[in-house]
Amino acid sequence: RSQTQAYYGPRNVGHFGLALGSYAHFTSPIRRYADLLVHRALVDAFHLEQPVPKAKLPATSGLSDRDRDDLGQISEAISVAERRAMEAERDTIDRYVAAWLAGRVGEIFETRITGVQKFGFFATIVGLGGDGLVPVSTLGAERFAYDEKAQVLEGQESGTRYAVGDRLRLRLAEANPLTGALKFEPEKGAGSPIEPRGKPLPLKRKGQHLAGRRGRPPNIRHQGRRR
Repeated sequence: RSQTQAYYGPRNVGHFGLALGSYAHFTSPIRRYADLLVHRALVDAFHLEQPVPKAKLPATSGLSDRDRDDLGQISEAISVAERRAMEAERDTIDRYVAAWLAGRVGEIFETRITGVQKFGFFATIVGLGGDGLVPVSTLGAERFAYDEKAQVLEGQESGTRYAVGDRLRLRLAEANPLTGALKFEPEKGAGSPIEPRGKPLPLKRKGQHLAGRRGRPPNIRHQGRRR
């Protein structure tokens, strides 16, 4: 998620990671519309056109003049659609993870810090996934300085540092299946604990599971994750 995302386009910009001046990507068999466009371009470039069978098919299987003219617009539409599909997949996974964790609020998990902001840091449960926010207010009464370049929060008195990649044990304080949002707090709370949101549900008959209701937390997790 933190790396530069790939995009489709007619301009040959090479591939930095592979140190290639020319680069194109496609799969065979064809799975996406971008793959189809590349196959058709190769048919044109290498003169691989086959005789047209007796059927109601286009005269050529390569790129048409209209395709060439609209290639930039088509590529942009494909890139946008792919981003939308990826976001939908991530949001769906986040909601399912939050739904599963809703019954484990209060438990301790081994986590890894994946992002740091001035208002706190984000952590993912090791081996499970599920990104959650640790508000800076839960870290203690001291002030924490935020180093944006180094992606570090550092206590001005204790020198305690929270940096991307650090592993630590955190308590799950909140899980909202409606938004997929999670919130954590330190295993041994030094700051202000996260208060449950909403009013508690009335007691039910014996034997029925009691689930606490929580309000919609700020959508701050997604904003920090995409920066």
